[in-house]
Amino acid sequence: MSPTLSATLGPLSSAVDDDVRDLCVTSDGHVWKSDGRGFAPTGIHVDPREARRIGVGLVEMAGGRVDDARPLGDAALAGQVRVHVALPPVARDGAIVTFRFPRQVPVTTDDYLVDSEWDWGNLVNQSILITGATGSGKTTLLELLMARISSSERLLVIEDIPELASRHPHAVFLCTRAANAEGAGQVTMGSLVRESLRMSPDRIILGEVRGAEIIDLLLALTSGHPGMSSLHARTLGEVPERLIALGMISGCDPITIARLTTVAFDRIIHCERTESGVRLSTGVIRRVGDLLEVSR
Repeated sequence: MSPTLSATLGPLSSAVDDDVRDLCVTSDGHVWKSDGRGFAPTGIHVDPREARRIGVGLVEMAGGRVDDARPLGDAALAGQVRVHVALPPVARDGAIVTFRFPRQVPVTTDDYLVDSEWDWGNLVNQSILITGATGSGKTTLLELLMARISSSERLLVIEDIPELASRHPHAVFLCTRAANAEGAGQVTMGSLVRESLRMSPDRIILGEVRGAEIIDLLLALTSGHPGMSSLHARTLGEVPERLIALGMISGCDPITIARLTTVAFDRIIHCERTESGVRLSTGVIRRVGDLLEVSR
């Protein structure tokens, strides 16, 4: 943790160690922490006004805004911390501040549980969709795979909130922007995917696909640009339905989504957090008639 971040966190910095992944301040000032296996009280209590000051300060440090007129704020200092702030009246009893910290010790392939020996070198040459539930380690795995891509390739990384801390020497980053007070100036994930095609990418990396940008990503990956992305899904079996649902948000019919998806992604890697660590399973998405299914 950098000295600047430690100073900004103030009394909360004593709860941050190498194992912490989530740190939450409730509206009454109590602080809870998690290492990814559940929350426990820290015994730390901060004045709710101090918690608000810390959360708002971090959002503003990252170029965001949160105040009484805009009571919800979300921002990240890439490679250090992501913060979400909810202020009254949205937060009923007082400010709620939530922090997500990256893993302090870089992961390696040995940190994962796999069913058999994996050819990691071959995996990074494919277009991959990483799936899993919230907190299952999708972003961490994406960072690991990016770091193993040849340094001769240029990576275009697109995110809504900057979270990825790539160790790749030629990764460039694009982030969305919300509309201003006049409703102008918005930059969406979909528009960034389209712009990235003009920036000489060897790979297109979409931090997480959440909505209508799925169509722009699929079109890019089926036009000869390999890439990677992540997607929320509790099981491998849920992935087809999630992809279809996201495609329909953009107005695309399920048959078209199925046809594009099977061409766009070579492989799915699913992350599941267990008591023994993060277990990875892999599958291939196939079209059966006009439907999608995942086969192992």
